[in-house]
Amino acid sequence: MKTVLAFAVLALSLAGCSRHTQTTSGQEYLSQYSQLPRYGVERNNDNREEAKSIDERVREVAAVEPILKFPARIGLARIDGGRLTTLPVEEADSWKAAGDKLGKKFGEFIPVNPIIARMVAGDKRASDVNGIIDVVRLGAARQHLDAVLIYEVIAKEKTHTNILAAANASILGGYILPSKRHEAEGLGNALLIDVMQGYPYGTVEAVVEKQSRMASSWGWGSEHGDREEMAAKIKAQAAKQLAEESCEMFTDLRVKLAEKRAQR
Repeated sequence: MKTVLAFAVLALSLAGCSRHTQTTSGQEYLSQYSQLPRYGVERNNDNREEAKSIDERVREVAAVEPILKFPARIGLARIDGGRLTTLPVEEADSWKAAGDKLGKKFGEFIPVNPIIARMVAGDKRASDVNGIIDVVRLGAARQHLDAVLIYEVIAKEKTHTNILAAANASILGGYILPSKRHEAEGLGNALLIDVMQGYPYGTVEAVVEKQSRMASSWGWGSEHGDREEMAAKIKAQAAKQLAEESCEMFTDLRVKLAEKRAQR
């Protein structure tokens, strides 16, 4: 039976957050450089095409347009350990609350299904950033989503002892004196991209302050279980902050996109 005689929790709170939106036109961007020399693909002695020059790649990457319109079907893609996963209940509730706050004019959040994504991605590698984003976009395309918000929440943890740990040599001391402290903090990042062309509409970041608790070394008992429980709470809070900040990002984005279309 786990005994915890000293237990203190510092309330989770937002230590820092930021968001960014983008609505610039690829056509307008490239028009500024229309007079610069352009280079075609390189060819070898057999006149076969080889890798494109970096100049051509830059132009190709820049040639994207903001096409998102509201109301929209926005996918939610949760990445954990480099894999697309389902949304935990607490995180799903946070995104539902965000969707309710934004209202019907915004559209709706729809989780990207990992099974569907894997089915359409086939053997495509998902072991790196580009790979997992490709898998997400393919899954979102099969679900006919307009854009997808890819997000990741992380709990950074550490456990250390204090001077009272010397009492662990005594049977009673190990139960009575709080000698271990486990600390964790949460980090959250989200990226909103267009499904069809990968246009980056915005980013959101959130940081959750450290949460710590004390326990006697013996009383710590199932340390792995305690860590998992704390990590889950930290991640849930980070996701909640991301969802709240995303509301602001989507509000800003909707206004900017509307203004941009009105100028055309």
